[in-house]
Amino acid sequence: MIEFLKSLQILSDNELQKINAVIKTKFLKKNGFLIKEGAVCDEIAWIKTGILRSYYSNVEGKETTKCIAFENELTAAYSSFITQEPTFENIHALCDSELLVLKRTDLYALYAGSAEWQNVGRILTELHYIDLEKRTVSFQKQTGKERYEALAAEHSKYIKFIPLKHLSSFLGITPRHLSRLRNGS
Repeated sequence: MIEFLKSLQILSDNELQKINAVIKTKFLKKNGFLIKEGAVCDEIAWIKTGILRSYYSNVEGKETTKCIAFENELTAAYSSFITQEPTFENIHALCDSELLVLKRTDLYALYAGSAEWQNVGRILTELHYIDLEKRTVSFQKQTGKERYEALAAEHSKYIKFIPLKHLSSFLGITPRHLSRLRNGS
């Protein structure tokens, strides 16, 4: 996380060190939850190791994967984190995961104490928006095969840890179609 924050080239060394006092390590076992539907999100997590999946369940209990977050990425139930209203999503670990967690109150204290941290918050929000827009555009302009190939190229070492049903839901294709793509058919 520190290396990522350094890469933004916004924080002075003094400001960068402030995060060490407030960041906590959290371990999730495979299938453990960062947050469950109905809870209020009060933390944001940097994935040090592991893979986290965000999903929704409809009234029949069918799950739809919204997001899969990998090592060196941030994740949270962002709408709930911002509004402090109960979330409608679940975030769980697809494998044993180590997270660096920052409480909302600590993040907002960093924002209040420094224009540099406010800029970090703005940049992270912009990056998150760009990722969401890329995902939306991928569903409008790419085939399922192209979405799978792009994900496999970017996260090849992690793909094997994602169950077929979750990966196919994330890609917007059937498990059967994904199986054919994996087999090169």
